[in-house]
Amino acid sequence: MATRASTPVVAAALAWAIWAASAAGGCRRAEVAAPAGRGAAIELRDAASSSTKPAPGPTPVEPEAISDDPVLISVVEHARRDSQVARFVEELAVEIGPRLTGTAQAVEAELWAVDQFESWGLAVTREPWGELPVGFERGKIEGALVRPARVELELGSDAWTPGTRGQTGVEAGGPVRGQALLYPQSAAELRARKPYLRDAWLLIPHEAALPRGTLAKQIERALDQAPIAGLVRAAAGPDDDRITTGGDHRLDPAALPTRVEVLVRGDQFQAIVEQLDAGVYVELEIAVGHRLLPGPVPVHNVVAALRGRELPEQQVIVGAHLDSWDGARGAVDNATGVATTMEAARLLAEACARTGRRPRRTISFHLWTGEEQGLLGSSAWVEAHEAELAKVSAVLVHDNGTNYLAGLPVTPELHDPLVDALAPVTRLDPASKPFTLELVEALPLEPSDSTSFLRAGVPGFFWRQRGRSDYARYHHTQFDEASAVIDEYQRHSALVVALAAWGLAERAELLPRANIMALEPRRLGVALDQTRIIAVLEGTVAARLGLEAGDRVVAVDGQAVTGAEALVEAIRRGDGRKRLRIEREGADGQIETVELDADWSGDPGEIEREARRRQRRENFGPELLPWDDHADGRRDDSPRK
Repeated sequence: MATRASTPVVAAALAWAIWAASAAGGCRRAEVAAPAGRGAAIELRDAASSSTKPAPGPTPVEPEAISDDPVLISVVEHARRDSQVARFVEELAVEIGPRLTGTAQAVEAELWAVDQFESWGLAVTREPWGELPVGFERGKIEGALVRPARVELELGSDAWTPGTRGQTGVEAGGPVRGQALLYPQSAAELRARKPYLRDAWLLIPHEAALPRGTLAKQIERALDQAPIAGLVRAAAGPDDDRITTGGDHRLDPAALPTRVEVLVRGDQFQAIVEQLDAGVYVELEIAVGHRLLPGPVPVHNVVAALRGRELPEQQVIVGAHLDSWDGARGAVDNATGVATTMEAARLLAEACARTGRRPRRTISFHLWTGEEQGLLGSSAWVEAHEAELAKVSAVLVHDNGTNYLAGLPVTPELHDPLVDALAPVTRLDPASKPFTLELVEALPLEPSDSTSFLRAGVPGFFWRQRGRSDYARYHHTQFDEASAVIDEYQRHSALVVALAAWGLAERAELLPRANIMALEPRRLGVALDQTRIIAVLEGTVAARLGLEAGDRVVAVDGQAVTGAEALVEAIRRGDGRKRLRIEREGADGQIETVELDADWSGDPGEIEREARRRQRRENFGPELLPWDDHADGRRDDSPRK
């Protein structure tokens, strides 16, 4: 039986820690904080915060250099003395602002990035990857409840939606005043509201289930014939003040949308509904200054390269998406990732210029657009550069906000090479607050630009992050402003990106690629309301077992399950045979309990999953904890993109 070979790390004092199972579903974490056994998570400390003042006392001992590599020494020195990461956030998120793909501001950001990369002596291209059928220009959105008493409303709207036309002959963007009505939910409500639909604003509650079928068509026809002023949707529930921006760029230039739709803050929406329910006559006045522009609109990625000295045809890619939604400034998502990518580029390029030394293989810096529309820019780059992918060792993507970079998800095969490559990071000066970095054994699949590379068989990594920032507060909302960015974290993260990129570029070999893509997850084949089955899909394990709508799954392999998430996790964990305990109502109305044996073991995906497990046990030893090779791959609750 082969065992995992030990890989020397930079510091003699650094040893590998002992594996420990995480509390969430059996993924392995490793920690390196002091000499120990084997492992992979690394305690990092950073002295970059400009707000940290030395405490009185003896003169501190000069920290040991993280490496004898002059490039790394120079990178750390200049990152601490002259970080530019805050400047990049300011110029991108404040001076340029939101950068919706295909807009003038996105182009401005692309040209700005080109200028920055060129100023550091990097070879840079602004590479076209496609076209959008229609352009969009966001205008000002204003609105108020004007009767029975004036209340200013906080509004938002999706991109690629039209503006108001105005009621007084003014050009697009003019205000439209109309009665507020609740969206009809029945034929009777439609008949009652039909006389009042002209220029009305129809209110749709958050996550409301709108009518379907014939009734839906009747309602739409009535709204068009009136015509109404537009739709007003609750942005969220009454206790949630976020307004989230999205949008669909896939418009038909010959049939552009004309119906205005706006989002209003949840508590304000609820207050309007309460007045309507009380029989109060309510009027709204709303102006939306959006413009849909003739296309097609060309779109681009920006790619810069620090050419390698020995293996220039091989590369390590560091990247982030340059585009953002335009309901705010796009600071946390994702000027933060752009700034750390560019600061890493600056630090490495200038260190190489000072030392006269280049990385062993090329380090490329990618700023993709179209990420928010479905990983479009990175997917297009992968497709256009298919011949180069075999020589891409790794892709590191920062796209989860301003919290500090805290780890990477890795497969068992990637664990040790990453420990080796990240070793210099472990020796950062412990003069200030520690930052922990973990390599967590979980599938690295994440819904960001790294996924575009994973699908093509390239090791793509999405940095996991920790810190005091609430990413969900800013993600795609009106709060995504530069004031939310934490410079201390940004400075540290940029340094980690630079050191990690250099470590991967200097490796003797490319990273291994075996088993980096998740297999399809094990599925029961039901639709659930918590643990109650509401529908059974044909041709599935559930159908073969004779499960029915109304059955409730209460336990899997003797362990109680209390919700849908717990049930899904229990089905996916471990081997492909499960005993299910089902409660169902009998013919006499009494609840019966039955035990059923579900078996996935003959499914093709299950056969491959077991083959991977056997291979990993042989390669890495019997101490390898159970490894679930499912498509979700996650075993923690950190926020996802």
